[in-house]
Amino acid sequence: MSILDSIRERFLGVPTPLTGALYEGGKVPEAKIVKSQFIREQPLKVTFQQLVLYHDATPQIRLPVSAYRELITGTEMVLNSENEQATEFLDEWIRRTNFYDKFENMVTTLLICGNSILEKLSENDTDDVSEVDMTTIFSKKRTPEGDLEYYEQRQEQGKMVKLGEGNLERFIEFNLTNYSKQAWGRSLFYPAAIPRTTGERTTPPLIEILWAAEDAMGAILANDAFPITTITYPGANDDFLEKEAEKWRRYKPGDKRVQKIKPDIEFFESQHSAGRYEAHIAHLEKAIEHASQFPTDIMTGDFTSRASSETTENITMKLVRGYQLYLCNKLKSELFEPILEQNGFNSEEVQLEVSFTAQNIVELDPAQVLSIRQNGDISRMEYRDWLRNNTGMDLDAKFDEEPEPDTQQDSAMQDKVDELESKIIQISAEQSANAKLQEMKETFDEKLSMLKEATASKDKSLFKRREKVLEKLLKEAEKIG
Repeated sequence: MSILDSIRERFLGVPTPLTGALYEGGKVPEAKIVKSQFIREQPLKVTFQQLVLYHDATPQIRLPVSAYRELITGTEMVLNSENEQATEFLDEWIRRTNFYDKFENMVTTLLICGNSILEKLSENDTDDVSEVDMTTIFSKKRTPEGDLEYYEQRQEQGKMVKLGEGNLERFIEFNLTNYSKQAWGRSLFYPAAIPRTTGERTTPPLIEILWAAEDAMGAILANDAFPITTITYPGANDDFLEKEAEKWRRYKPGDKRVQKIKPDIEFFESQHSAGRYEAHIAHLEKAIEHASQFPTDIMTGDFTSRASSETTENITMKLVRGYQLYLCNKLKSELFEPILEQNGFNSEEVQLEVSFTAQNIVELDPAQVLSIRQNGDISRMEYRDWLRNNTGMDLDAKFDEEPEPDTQQDSAMQDKVDELESKIIQISAEQSANAKLQEMKETFDEKLSMLKEATASKDKSLFKRREKVLEKLLKEAEKIG
């Protein structure tokens, strides 16, 4: 065996007996999946239909989902490529299919169920797409190696359909927080939607506990407002009691009653007030907030809680940008690039890029901000403000002091003035016989004087504008010369 063959066998495996050219072994994992069979991998502990019900019936869940959806899809999706025609083609396809509205609805499903599926409505040419109703999906089938074979869908009258069997490329599956060989992704509020077992005791999902607590709170308040009341007339007969009962039914608040016999009235009120459970309800709502990964107090709290939640909001936006990056990569590789290939474009040459405008936010490190400061693009006060907000440095004590003069910027402006003045002198000296240049000499002197005034005032923007005007005039003079 040659050295080359030895290296090939070591890294790629041995030649297959059928072809002698393809290599196996390097592509087959040694670690096997610890499952006997991949049959009907159903969502663990909670169905997609139940997740949708939890979302629709629980305001504490609807708020995070709608907020994340707006953060993810509320900014513009941008498509860029090296081929302008390819970009225009995709923009027209998106407009014609109303894709953005479908995408927003799909993201909502993704957050609620942890999974969503787009179906291409044509096998050979992707003319349009439609979202699969996840409440009808109840399992998926995999091969023993873990590769997906098809989805199992429950349609009308209980009919089971194998979606994607033989044509899986027609479906695009999106998963939220998927890892390893996990069959399904996880809902945004998954921890609040599943039962938990401690020892031999199983507790219902946090959402259902919240429902029960709110039901109990409502019952306590209703009982306190409208307690059970008994009215007793000692020694009265049945006819008298029936007449009195009818009178009591007709009474309204504020009515006056004249009577001979004083009844005994007794109220059966609640033993405990609703206020006793406020701490428990607050703890439960905070647990729901943690489970949904969204700082609800940013939207529901007062000004102080909002101000104190700035760091939490930044963390939330990092999660959002992570979701956006995943969605962009998925759409690019499994939807937009196949569409381009189907319509005669080379996806490798097109070099398509899909992004959201929110992803264009660049987080700078202190060295980069220092470089920007040294170039004079931000003031000393702005630089100190950035350090205080982003590094935790305590600069408040000296933050209001007068900024030091920016000698580096002043020096650069003066150097530019000297350079332009030297050019004016050179042009005037070399082209003294040119009448046209002699006429422009007065304009040169005037613009140079205005540039010096901008330098003295240290107005950088004004200096830049006057510098451009003078440089343009000098270029025209050089052409005449």
